[in-house]
Amino acid sequence: MLSHSASLCPSSSGDAPLLSFSDMLARVMLQVEYHCFADLRSGFIDPFYKELCFIIAEVLVLDPVVVIKVNGVQLPISLVHDIYAQLRNEHLRLVFSNFCDVSSRVFNKKAYLRSSLYNSVFEIVSQDVNQAFDI
Repeated sequence: MLSHSASLCPSSSGDAPLLSFSDMLARVMLQVEYHCFADLRSGFIDPFYKELCFIIAEVLVLDPVVVIKVNGVQLPISLVHDIYAQLRNEHLRLVFSNFCDVSSRVFNKKAYLRSSLYNSVFEIVSQDVNQAFDI
């Protein structure tokens, strides 16, 4: 696993070249421990997890001067990079679980999942805090 959040963030200094999509995808898959999504009996991995990894990698290779819409709000990509760099296996599992529970039609799946991934970081922190106070 990559050791710290900066490991997934592209360089904004302009000194180092940005990673290619395929290189970033490989880093993301390592970061979220993609292999852990495999069913223990069959080895099958739901393609939804690969889709999430593609979305994460796509966002992380965007130029640092770009703004991106998350939760209906334009955010600097540097902020989204920092939040996405926190994503781990448990975050993707949460997004998958929440997506399975959606009862209405999602019209822009990619935008919905971008926001869900972003929000999952805060949801996990909130769950951890709530559990700490449920003594």
